[in-house]
Amino acid sequence: MLDPREPTVQRRQTDPLSAITVGALSVIAAGLFVVAILATYTYSTPNVELPLVIAIVLFFVVLVGANLLRLAVRNLRPGR
Repeated sequence: MLDPREPTVQRRQTDPLSAITVGALSVIAAGLFVVAILATYTYSTPNVELPLVIAIVLFFVVLVGANLLRLAVRNLRPGR
């Protein structure tokens, strides 16, 4: 009577935080490259390295915290 439906290929939904993580890590890598250049040529901007490094570290800590929060919610959410 009724023909069974053929299985469809389901695409996994991408997590938006994964895309944000990749973008943020590329920004961090570019920031570290700028810090390396500024550390080499300190005669023009002698006091900009420390605030830039602190900002990069804080950005990385926020990024790691967001990913840990995502993993905690994913593992502790009921029904999964």
